[in-house]
Amino acid sequence: MITLAGDDRTGSKTDDWEVDDPGMERIAASIGRLDGRRFTEVSVTDDEPFRYVSVAGGPELFLVTGESADGEILQLKAPGAGGGQVTLVCGGQLGEFERSDLVTRDAAVAAVAEFLAGFPGGPGPAWSAE
Repeated sequence: MITLAGDDRTGSKTDDWEVDDPGMERIAASIGRLDGRRFTEVSVTDDEPFRYVSVAGGPELFLVTGESADGEILQLKAPGAGGGQVTLVCGGQLGEFERSDLVTRDAAVAAVAEFLAGFPGGPGPAWSAE
């Protein structure tokens, strides 16, 4: 089963939410709400076999990470984006990230769609796998 989960932060209070079998439209809308303040992370998990992808940050740039069914740790990269550090709130935590580790909203949504399709032909060249 595919599960979509995310956070909803108001002050020091965090409410986590979860939806089973959400569909890509609901996932894209949830990514669209990420603002780096109140909504800072969504994740999509597949139970069988276990794998997940997480999109965090916003409102302009996003960190996309995950784990494949083979246990590889994945991160979407934007190598042409240039250098420098960007401050971003991911999962409620403020952090500094390399600009090349962050992608646009459209790239994040496309990455989740690729994940849901099972990476036909393997993760593309924008994915770093460890």
